[in-house]
Amino acid sequence: MEQMTLSDMPNSTIILYEDVEKAKKKADKLHMARNKALNLINDAKARYVKEKTRARSKKAAEEKDAYLNSPHFAKLKDYEREQDIIDAYGWDMITEAESDALIELWREREAVKAKTFDGVYNDEVTDALRQAYAFVAELWEDELEAAYVLEKDFKKQRQETEIGAQEFMDRVNRDYETLVRKSREDSDEQ
Repeated sequence: MEQMTLSDMPNSTIILYEDVEKAKKKADKLHMARNKALNLINDAKARYVKEKTRARSKKAAEEKDAYLNSPHFAKLKDYEREQDIIDAYGWDMITEAESDALIELWREREAVKAKTFDGVYNDEVTDALRQAYAFVAELWEDELEAAYVLEKDFKKQRQETEIGAQEFMDRVNRDYETLVRKSREDSDEQ
């Protein structure tokens, strides 16, 4: 039987350990760069959203204060509590209709006071940053995948080489034992 080496194998490319190590180093470098870029994009987006949310909250608070101090609620200036309105009706200082209207206005003002703005800020800039994040997340994916495949193929090649080497050593040992046995038989016949 004829011996076959890796270089004799059809359509096989020998993958060198050095090539795999270079590809792994490059992939690690690209992976770190990509992660750093993604973190920077996240940080920029967080800062931008925080700044815009703060500005929007400040504006909303100013608008809320202006609304609470508007003539709409002026009728409530003489009342510190809802109970004061009920007491005024009880003492016949106001009519039942006025009492109902003032209590409704009081509850409306309390609802406005309690209202907070919980929405997440979103605009064209946050959309652009989200798209940039998606783009960077996919950046170099082909090169990273190629390095992974190269390492996988190298491990497969190494395993096949070890199996081939073991098979070769087994055949050499069988041939050696056969030669030793024949040599003993020949020396016994003489």
